[in-house]
Amino acid sequence: MKLASIDNIYNEIILLSDSDRDKLYDRIKRNFYQNIEIVAYTTDGKSLTHEQYRNRVRAGIEQCMKGESISLENLSEELGYNYADL
Repeated sequence: MKLASIDNIYNEIILLSDSDRDKLYDRIKRNFYQNIEIVAYTTDGKSLTHEQYRNRVRAGIEQCMKGESISLENLSEELGYNYADL
């Protein structure tokens, strides 16, 4: 596989229409910020980037799909809360 040179990439971008160039820029910007911008925090205060947050959500969904979760009612019992008050 031949790697493109920066000049070749630049020339390809120049040939794009204005709207396609704007779309490309928006995609690059969105992908860049996904990996550095803090979008959430864990319960113990650790910051999460968009990518880390998405990975944690996916992992949680997978756990639920495997039956590795408990109900809110069971959680409230474990924590000593009245489920009806939640």
